[in-house]
Amino acid sequence: MTLRRCGERRGQGRAGLLLGVMAAGLFLAPAAAGAQEMTLYSARKEELIRPALEAFQKETGIRVTLLTGGAGELARRIELERANPKGDVFLGTAAGITELLRQKGFLESYASPNAGEIPEEFRAADHSWVGITGRVRVLIYNTGRVPAGEAPQSYFDLTAPRWKGQVAVASLGERTTVSWLATLLALKGEEATRKYVDALRANGLKVLKNNTEVRHAVARGEVAVGITNHYYYMLQLQEDPRSPITLVYPDQGPGDMGTPVFSITAAIIRGAPHPAEARALIDFLLKPAGNRLLVEGEFEIPLLPNVALVGADRGIRGLGQFKKAPVTQVQLADLEPKVERLFGSIFLP
Repeated sequence: MTLRRCGERRGQGRAGLLLGVMAAGLFLAPAAAGAQEMTLYSARKEELIRPALEAFQKETGIRVTLLTGGAGELARRIELERANPKGDVFLGTAAGITELLRQKGFLESYASPNAGEIPEEFRAADHSWVGITGRVRVLIYNTGRVPAGEAPQSYFDLTAPRWKGQVAVASLGERTTVSWLATLLALKGEEATRKYVDALRANGLKVLKNNTEVRHAVARGEVAVGITNHYYYMLQLQEDPRSPITLVYPDQGPGDMGTPVFSITAAIIRGAPHPAEARALIDFLLKPAGNRLLVEGEFEIPLLPNVALVGADRGIRGLGQFKKAPVTQVQLADLEPKVERLFGSIFLP
């Protein structure tokens, strides 16, 4: 497998997604003549996708060239290459940018025979992209600072004086922060969401660069509570099993909105130079053997019913085991430009 990396300019949102120029030095090494090959543009980190790609290559003999980078930067590359595509498959960390690529006509429809068991809300209606794994937006808290009986049970609890200066969240450079705010807009409306964000700010909300900084801040006791994705809790325990943290699935009450779920997405780029190989990779990532490698790589939750959940012994729940926020990935994608317009100057590290 050949690896190249592409850097992303943090904070450059979906509204500016299709503007700008690409960094130099991103040319891909050619394969041997006659060899089966394909190129994957992945917003998922190389170390997390590598096990699945190595298994795919071993099973199919298809050589994969991997280009990693931020989702926005890779999407700009796809647009710039639209007259002569170099990539075959795009792997996104949330549905928003993938859905924008669909709307712009940069994706190819493909109904994988293995996609039927993926819940409909995690698939594009025209089969141009499909969710392959999920991430849940939870609260993590420091157990040394917060007794279990006093832990917040809702995002909306965090505006109380008890949590003044004690809550951290990642900037909008993290796509799941954008998706979280889009969920609030979808379910609570603009006025209520603006008031909520204003109340968080007035209560001393700390905006950090990324979700890794959030989990570290909670584990070190620099803040009491973090708004982040469930797998960062598991990554923190993997890094230091003695970390005094646990997690809460927020807004689970009868009148509450539920906890948002976002999906890693896979799509074939329109005009892909290796369409058969691209379809083969999508099929592989959606069958249990391949999908399991993705789930295990970053403790994400499976969207396929026959792939085992990782982390259940540490409190991780799968689909159907908690109240999920009733929004689709397309709804969230459509609201992302509004999130960046309303809150782009607020959620800065």
